[in-house]
Amino acid sequence: MKQTILTTLLALVALMGQAQKHLPEIQYSLKPAVLKGRVVKASAEESDTVRVYYLLRYTTGMGDARRWQGTRLDGDGCFTMELPIGMTHQCEVMVGQSSFTCYIVPGETVSFTLDEPKMQTHGLRKALKFGGALPDFNLDVAYAISKGIDPCDIYLDIERKRNTNQLLNELPQKNEEGYFDYLKATYERVNAQIDADKHLGTAYREFAKAVNLYQWGDMMMWCGQSIQYQGLKTEEDYDAYNARLKRRYEQYMQDDPWANPLLSYVMWSLPDTFIDDLLEEGVKLPDSYRKCYLANRYLQQMGQDKELLSEAQQDSVRTLLPELAPEVLGYHDRMERELAFVGEQGLSRVCELPADIPDGDVLSAIIVPYRGKPILLDLWETTCGPCRLAFKEMHSLKLELGSKIQFVDIASEHSNHDTWQKLIPNYIGDHYYLTQSQLEALHRRLPCETNAVPIWVLINADGTIHHAFVGYRDVESMMKELAEVEK
Repeated sequence: MKQTILTTLLALVALMGQAQKHLPEIQYSLKPAVLKGRVVKASAEESDTVRVYYLLRYTTGMGDARRWQGTRLDGDGCFTMELPIGMTHQCEVMVGQSSFTCYIVPGETVSFTLDEPKMQTHGLRKALKFGGALPDFNLDVAYAISKGIDPCDIYLDIERKRNTNQLLNELPQKNEEGYFDYLKATYERVNAQIDADKHLGTAYREFAKAVNLYQWGDMMMWCGQSIQYQGLKTEEDYDAYNARLKRRYEQYMQDDPWANPLLSYVMWSLPDTFIDDLLEEGVKLPDSYRKCYLANRYLQQMGQDKELLSEAQQDSVRTLLPELAPEVLGYHDRMERELAFVGEQGLSRVCELPADIPDGDVLSAIIVPYRGKPILLDLWETTCGPCRLAFKEMHSLKLELGSKIQFVDIASEHSNHDTWQKLIPNYIGDHYYLTQSQLEALHRRLPCETNAVPIWVLINADGTIHHAFVGYRDVESMMKELAEVEK
């Protein structure tokens, strides 16, 4: 009997050890992830506020992906927080001066204990303990980041250097070959760092190496910007460069490196430029990620392109995305009601300037029909994310103030005309589409020394310009601006 019990216990221990060696498949659910924690503060003066930052992996594409929640520690230094993430994803936890990253799972609990005095003397690995879902893996994630061996952060640093023109100085040769040698050396260096650290468990090791390979390929497309197109002076030079780049991609993708299921934990959405412009065959993705990718595409179709789902697409959502279908189809229903209301009320109109007006009179021709009513003139383009976010967030405000203020929206030949026609039925206001020369004439009448969008112009009821400003901040700021011309 004792022998049987001992054998059973040993088997359970072995199974538990095996379970912790590999990451479970990414999970999807509308049930919130639960994050629980206890913080032992270094002093009574330390902050008792916990903030958690995370990104939604599938969004409407309208600037609402980054989210955060905050709460206070109770008298024992504890807290509990529910996070509606939709799928397994990472978050950043910030407590006072301390921060770390961990992965949370919808419908499950991740718990931790953070001993801040011990962290100051013994380091993060000794001071941070995890429980609940993914405990060993989460400890490795936090530890690897603190030691600078996190592939995501390493390649993000390369991107920062590229964006600030610092990367060119670090290349062994300041040309195309030098860039790819640099990427390969980075890939090999990161793998060596992962192998050298004996504290890391098998699950994180496998994960980090997969991410390292993925990030290496993702950075390949930025060669031209990184070397500032050294030596490429003619169209033939650029064509030859693009052909070489395509060959590199095809060689890199031949073993389907992005099909690794571990990458479901970090894939945001595919770099479409990589796929659409450089590869002729489809990219194999982890089966566990396809749901997220499909949900993301459908939500962007509705949120960005303002195009409702077809019946076939709705059936796909119900069949392929049962966990996410309530949210995706719920957004579709809200969008359908909103678009129907805008159209039925005639709140969006296409307007045209008279054909015979001189270019110099563009502003006058636009505002003359509204004389006697204040105007908010919005210069925007379909490719401008903040412009389209403003339309979304200001929808209710425009409904409220439509009887007092005229909203006039100006786009130009910088926007694809077909896309513009698809979008404007959903946006409250009178819409004009200007030629390049008309846009330039309008800019000459505005008190703004920029062509950036969005540009907002507040016009008094008598047709004089009250003032103009660039950029969109938030609805409250816009209400303060509009209050100036309502007087």
